[in-house]
Amino acid sequence: MKLRWLLSYALVAIMLAGLVGLVALFQFGLRAYGTATAEEAVQIRTEALSAFISRALYEEWRRVEALAASLEGRVGPGIDPSMIASLGQDREKVSWIGIADSRGTVLAASRNMLVEENVGQRPWFQQGLQGPFAGDVHEAILLARLLGSGEAEPLRFVDFSAPVLDNNGNVSGVLGAHINWRWVRQLVEEAAERLRLDVYLVNRSGTILLGTANVQEELTRLNSFQAARMGRVATDTEVWPDGQTYFTTTQPELSYRTLPPFGWSMVARLDYSFVTGAERQFQTRMLLGLAAFLLGVVVLFALIAAFLLRPLQKLADNLLLLAKGEPTPFMREHRRFREINVLSDAVALLQSRADRPERDKKDA
Repeated sequence: MKLRWLLSYALVAIMLAGLVGLVALFQFGLRAYGTATAEEAVQIRTEALSAFISRALYEEWRRVEALAASLEGRVGPGIDPSMIASLGQDREKVSWIGIADSRGTVLAASRNMLVEENVGQRPWFQQGLQGPFAGDVHEAILLARLLGSGEAEPLRFVDFSAPVLDNNGNVSGVLGAHINWRWVRQLVEEAAERLRLDVYLVNRSGTILLGTANVQEELTRLNSFQAARMGRVATDTEVWPDGQTYFTTTQPELSYRTLPPFGWSMVARLDYSFVTGAERQFQTRMLLGLAAFLLGVVVLFALIAAFLLRPLQKLADNLLLLAKGEPTPFMREHRRFREINVLSDAVALLQSRADRPERDKKDA
């Protein structure tokens, strides 16, 4: 084997060992960085989604709150129904809004629905007598026969209610609004899709109210759902019942300014491919770059080695001819390296000694 090839192979082996160690170390750091980045990404996106949904609900609550304040001292049989109807025009959001007196009799309502009926047993009315209230999701009861949806899914609402005071500061009635749950769900689904999240809303009892991903398995045993039920913030990687790993985070409460608490927590997950996909692309580019670098270094080293070792090869050839007793060509001096210079001088000395008997014969 030629020396230059031996040196090239040694260089390749050394570089491969070094690159393998470097790639392993870099891969470990990349994986840790990717995991930390993904956990931060799912947490920030979930916080943004929670704030967006809370702000949208707050806008509806603010209208109810402002209307309740404007009705102060006006609750009675002669109340102006147009004030109520103005908030019930957007049926996509507000399915029903009305005001009931302190006994629960509806005095005015959007589209005159439930007027003169008693809602005294409804949770939104009873809680509204005590103060601002936001109720959990529930199916339509009194309004089901009036608002028939024409769809297989039953109508469901989120309740807002606020006390209305008289001129003496006593509660004279309750203003209540039913927010269409379909609008809330659509809001969550569209925002979650844009953020590439799977989102679940969970109430205080641990019931999943809404999920953007169709999961048939039981989820409440997952640590993230346990954290949601206990109202804790938690962000971690978690294996779900489908066997896939997700970056998961929990937001314990959807709230914004004066919006009354619903008792909802949000659980969101981000597919692990968010990191692995980018990692694979980077790894592919990195490995291709390293392969090109290694090939370039080997070719360059082979060329340099050939240039540097050519004199040594000629010296070796001349020594072989001398050993065989064959005539050798003149070997010029090489000053490129000291070692080659020493060998060159040695070959020249051997040549002169080998030529001396021939010269002596000619002189005789």
